[in-house]
Amino acid sequence: MDVFTRDELYRLTDRVTLPGINPEEVPVTREWIRRYGSQFDELRFNVRVGTGIRLQGAYDDVFIENWYQRTRLKPDLIAFTFPRFATIVEAKVQWLNDAVWQTLHYRDLYLEEFPEHDVDLVGVCQAYTPQAAMLASSSGIRLHVYAFPGDLPLAAATTESTL
Repeated sequence: MDVFTRDELYRLTDRVTLPGINPEEVPVTREWIRRYGSQFDELRFNVRVGTGIRLQGAYDDVFIENWYQRTRLKPDLIAFTFPRFATIVEAKVQWLNDAVWQTLHYRDLYLEEFPEHDVDLVGVCQAYTPQAAMLASSSGIRLHVYAFPGDLPLAAATTESTL
């Protein structure tokens, strides 16, 4: 897990890459961090949730543990406020229905491990389908849509819209 405190946000907002984030999803994630990151105590990347696969056989313990961790699911970002408030952030270039189900699944797995936490859900994207936006809203996912200069007009947004 890669953890950045509120005081280290400058290390994230100027980066070309972010830990564990697909390159095409970095711009929307970075923009969300610029706008909202200071509201959280920590930003956690490469957090793993759910049950991974435990290898059986003649493998050393380090390899077995590494494989277990690598086969667990990985939300894009968890913004955390002490003592027990987590915001799961899922980034997509295009927000489709499957992004909603993926984000809800991350929430359920996270709460299995940390049932004492309160969890909010956020989606960040450059474009969305109307059906996916409605599904996100009805599922309690706050969707942030960001367009950037030079982008093709994929989304029904100019610089930002929150659904």
